[in-house]
Amino acid sequence: MTAPGRFIVFEGLDGAGTTTQSKLLAERLQQKGRTVHLAHQPSDGPVGQLIRQILAGRAATTQADGKLGIVDERGMALLFAADRLDHLASQIEPRLGRGEDVILDRYTLSSLAYQGASVSHEFILVANRYARKPDLTLFLYVPATVALERVRMRGAKLERYETATQLQAIEREYSRLVGTLASVVSIDGTRPVAEVSDLCYAALQQQLG
Repeated sequence: MTAPGRFIVFEGLDGAGTTTQSKLLAERLQQKGRTVHLAHQPSDGPVGQLIRQILAGRAATTQADGKLGIVDERGMALLFAADRLDHLASQIEPRLGRGEDVILDRYTLSSLAYQGASVSHEFILVANRYARKPDLTLFLYVPATVALERVRMRGAKLERYETATQLQAIEREYSRLVGTLASVVSIDGTRPVAEVSDLCYAALQQQLG
């Protein structure tokens, strides 16, 4: 029988470098002969595409007075959970079953940090109760001020959670969560890119072999 693949997740604030480090780790594992699938959440599936439209301000809800308003955080938490379960069933679990490694940019910890600043963690955990647990979560720590500066340097329009107030609240949630979860390895994301990459790979070797 084929040994199951490894499920590795990157977490961190917008601007922490999760996308960059996900790609670098995937390349490193491929060079070692592993088959790797690189993915992100929100996914490219139908619910994920809707979430991206909401985050970018291109989709809204209609309020009782007929005006357009933003989707509330409980609704966002449920949308993320729906996208996550669909992504798991359609893309992630079949690949893990074939022995592929899956590296995912954001997962359940993001919901707890991003929506958890205003929605109870119990609500979010119940919505995600059927989500598979990662084999390893790598949290890239970057202060909110540094993260926001990096996001602004991209030159793109800021999205729903990309404000100083929002990122500071999310940073607090992440810090509280990471400190209580033994399955999460925290890495200093303010270091040079190559150095962070080395630390991520070292953590994977130590945790998963």
